[in-house]
Amino acid sequence: MEILGLTGSLGTGIGLLLGLALLKYSGYVAAVRKELSYIAAGAVFLLLAGVAESGLIQTEGFATAISYINLIFVVVAFLLTLIGALLMAVQIFSKIR
Repeated sequence: MEILGLTGSLGTGIGLLLGLALLKYSGYVAAVRKELSYIAAGAVFLLLAGVAESGLIQTEGFATAISYINLIFVVVAFLLTLIGALLMAVQIFSKIR
């Protein structure tokens, strides 16, 4: 995913935060405030993964550790975003009935 020239997890994290900012105008924010915090936390973990993969430390001994940290950040971000999206869908669809 490429947003504003940013690829990978950094672009995805910025896209999630941009989507959360635009969601303010939909009118659903008051109903799903707790669920949005899960998605925002997932976006922060994606930003952390983007920083980890940026390659600031290119020494041989840290490359494996950075790749594991990046993997952990991406998995945690995916789980938090998935939980937030599922809880948000349940909250919105329960209000429709």
